[in-house]
Amino acid sequence: MELRFVPASGRVERPRYAWLGVLLELFTGVLAIPVGVMFLIDTSGGLMQLPAGWIEATPFGSYLVPGLYLLVVNGAGMLVLASLTVRRHWLAPWLTGTLAVGLIIWILVQLLVMPETMFLQWIFLAVGVVLGFIALFWLRRTAQLRLW
Repeated sequence: MELRFVPASGRVERPRYAWLGVLLELFTGVLAIPVGVMFLIDTSGGLMQLPAGWIEATPFGSYLVPGLYLLVVNGAGMLVLASLTVRRHWLAPWLTGTLAVGLIIWILVQLLVMPETMFLQWIFLAVGVVLGFIALFWLRRTAQLRLW
C-alpha cells in the first residue's frame, strides 16, 4: 500500500461522483447543526423529545458530548468538507474518508446504545458508507492511495 498526501499542484482532480459527496455532506451538515444546538440547549434531550433514560444509561450521562460532536464534526465539519470538495482542495478526498468513518462509527454506537432505532439512523449509516466509497475511489483515481 502506497500513500501520497499532496499532489504537486495542491489541487486535486474532482471526479463527477465527488458531487454526490458534496450533496451528502451538505445534507448531513445542514441536518446535524440544529440537532447539535438543541442538544446543547437542553442536554437532557427534551427538545428532541428523547427519553432522558436513553442517554443516562451511557458513559456520556447527558447529550452534551453528542451535541458537541453533532455540531462540530457532523455539522460544521461536513459543511467545510463540501466547500473543500468544490474548491478541489487536496485534503478533500482524505477528509471525505475520515468523516465517513466518523459518521459510520457515530451511527453504529447509536445503534448499540439506544434501545430503539430510528429511520434516520439507517439513512445516515448509508450516507457514511457511500462517502467512504467515494473517498476510496477518489483517492485511487488521483493516485493518492494505491492498495494493489
